[in-house]
Amino acid sequence: MLRLLITALFIALLVSCSSQPRYIEHDQASNSHNNKPINQRLLAFARQQQGAPYRYGGKSPKRGFDCSGLIQFSFAQIGKRIPRTTKQQFRSRQPVSLGSLRPGDLLFYETEGRTPGHVALYLGRGEMIHAPSSGKEVKISRLNNPYWRTRLVAAGRY
Repeated sequence: MLRLLITALFIALLVSCSSQPRYIEHDQASNSHNNKPINQRLLAFARQQQGAPYRYGGKSPKRGFDCSGLIQFSFAQIGKRIPRTTKQQFRSRQPVSLGSLRPGDLLFYETEGRTPGHVALYLGRGEMIHAPSSGKEVKISRLNNPYWRTRLVAAGRY
């Protein structure tokens, strides 16, 4: 009887130890669970703008977008305020090496001299979404496109 009681207590102790929840620090939980959905939402909002007309100074789906307006609008949809112009976005970004790009990062291109004159949102898998230029629409392009590949100068993250 004593042997049976000891065995039962031992099994109860093992079961209770193995079912203890694994605690995650709050910061770790928010980083692992919140960043991914936020980036997915950011990319979804940007993708929804495909086909919107390019408009210099544009920052809305109704009126059209320029490159930095598309980026600012997309970030605003997830509650993140970022600067309006490409130059301001470039200056305020957290620099990221081109080798460690993640979906949601910004890509900066030299199209007008020394400072970046164009910005796009990295979608992953070698693709970006951007508002290219007058007469065109918001579209997805490949990073290895010869025109864009030779002009890519920096990346950033918010």
